[in-house]
Formats: sequence, C-alpha cells, structure tokens
Amino acid sequence: MSTIDNYMESYLADRDGAPIDIDRLVEQPSGLSHEDMPDALVDPRLTERGLEVMADFMHPKDSVYFDAIYGPQHGQKNIRGWLIPVMQEISFIKFEPTAEPVFLDDGMGGTTVDEWMMVAEMGDQRLPLSRGISVRWYRDGWITHAADYYDTNSFRMPGAMAEAPPPEAGADAPAPIPDWPRAGVPEYDGPVVVPSLSPEAEAWIESRVPGPKSAPSGLSSADIHALIHSPVYGEDFDLQCDLMHPTDSIYIDPIFGDFKGQADIRAWLTDIMGKVGNIRFKPMGPLVIDGDVSVQEWEQMAVQPDGTEIFMTRGASVRKVSDGWITYSADYFDAAPLMDEDIQKAGIAAGSTITAEDVMKYRGA
Repeated sequence: MSTIDNYMESYLADRDGAPIDIDRLVEQPSGLSHEDMPDALVDPRLTERGLEVMADFMHPKDSVYFDAIYGPQHGQKNIRGWLIPVMQEISFIKFEPTAEPVFLDDGMGGTTVDEWMMVAEMGDQRLPLSRGISVRWYRDGWITHAADYYDTNSFRMPGAMAEAPPPEAGADAPAPIPDWPRAGVPEYDGPVVVPSLSPEAEAWIESRVPGPKSAPSGLSSADIHALIHSPVYGEDFDLQCDLMHPTDSIYIDPIFGDFKGQADIRAWLTDIMGKVGNIRFKPMGPLVIDGDVSVQEWEQMAVQPDGTEIFMTRGASVRKVSDGWITYSADYFDAAPLMDEDIQKAGIAAGSTITAEDVMKYRGA
C-alpha cells in the first residue's frame, strides 16, 4: 500500500461522515512527503473534504494563505476559518486547469504551480471569470505559504455576479467582495538566487544580431532561465524576444491578452515595456528554477523620482523553455489596484505613459 493510500485510509476512517469542523487544529504533520501532499489534495476519495485536508496541511502557526480578493490569512485556524466557508459560499465556481500542475524542487522542500481558469457554472452556462495561478511552498511536512494570484476586476464590474445562483433557503446572501488587500502581506527576506550566465551564454550575447530569429539559440534551459531572470538582460526585451519560438511561443498577460509567436510577442512587449516607466519587481519569494520551468512571485513597485517605491500590484510569473526557446510566459496579477487613483499617479510619476488606447490596440485586436 502506498503512503498516500495509508494516509487516506487513516484519514477517512477518522473523518468520513463527520461534519466539517472549522475550529479543527492539526498540530502534527501528515507524514506524507512533499511530493505526495499535492497528489493527496486531488485524490478523488476526498470528495468534498479536500478543503479540510488542505487546511490540515497548513502549518499550525507559521503559514500564510494570500488571496487576491481576501488578502492574507495567518495560521492554520484562521486559514481554515476563512477558506472553507468562502469556498462553500462560492461552490458554483470551478477551477479548470489550463496547464499541467508542476512540482518544482526548490532545494527547501518543494514548490507547486497550478494554473487555472475560474469559471462560474450556472445551470448549463459556463461564465469564464479570471485566469489565475496557485503557488504553494512545502516545508518540513507542512504547507507554509499558499498564494492565489488572479485579476479580480471581473468580480468588481457592476452586476458582474448578478447571475450567480441565489443562496439556499435560510442562508445569507454572499457579502460584497472587499476592496483589494492593502496590508498584512509578510515581506520576503529569504534568498533570491539568480544563476550566473555560462561562458556559452556570454558568447551568445556577444555574437547576437538583434532581430527575428528562425533558429534556436542553442543555449541550455539553465542558461535561458538565467537570461530571463538576469538583472541586466532580463530587461532587454528585444533580447528576450530573440529567445521566443517563431510560431509556438505563448505570452499571457491579464491586461493586454494572449500573444503567440515571436513577431507578435516582440511587437507588443517592446512597445509596452518601453512605456511602463521606472518600475521594479520586488521578489516576494525565492526564484525557483527546476529544469524547464521557473516561477517568481513579486510585487510591482513604481520607483518615484526621489527613489522611493510605491506598491502597484502583486503577482507571479511562470516561464517554460524547450529546445533552446522560451515557449511559454504567463504573468498573473490583479489589475484592480492599478485602477486606484493614487497608484495611477505613482505610475505617472515613475514615467508611465501607457494609455487606454495602448490597451485597446492589443486587447481589441
């Protein structure tokens, strides 16, 4: 019998048929490995108890769950007391995978990346709401960090959820969603290790002729990730586009939409990134690179003329490489804070010149 089977047998013998207890506190780790825990969470034997098990896996004290609408919850009991009632309230919303889930060996336990589309199911209708990503850190037998990044504007539009199923008889109507979270997100003070460029990567940069590329770079996946995240070459967007596959690369952005192929990605990325002004992506977690995949959580900061930095939004970026190309790039963040007047002023002070016409130029294409 596998470790997961043993866990399920013990858990279901204890909990199957028992009411969901939002005051429950689990103080001993499950005994599952970090690789087994993500598989256990999607085990079909759990049925509706998956949320309980996810809360069980959160560290009793040293865990944080960040959600783009509700902000951060600290500690297992607070996470359980928020997660289960909220997810029960929005049970008509489903999370449909948009990519294969990934377990990344981060050298500290493990990081999982799940990309999904949030869909409201109302009778025979499906209403896509927002594309998002879930990032989890596994440490010492627990989940210590969980974050769901997605654009909440689809919920904030007038009447956006007017067609949501009515509450069951005797139940309260769902409360209006809160304003975007402004406080309580722990600073990240751990290491962010960007790999050094190899002599082969340095030679490629020296010999590179900017412009459309039809042949792969010949660089290893490690070198491409090093270039993507380099503090110097990571902001050379023409160079980044040289590494995009001519036809098969995909770039996903919550504001501007989806782009495919080197030429379309280059046209958009070099245009728009030249208009964002002086911004910095402050790491909110380790840079995790494992084979062909990397993920980085961040806060986008507007750097003011006096050098101070003002928060703009939070998010995470995923990059995938294959056969010497960047084949997949996705940035997930909440655009709602960017509608805030003070944040817009900070962006302008940082040199941003992006307009609504810039968005429609690509979004409306």
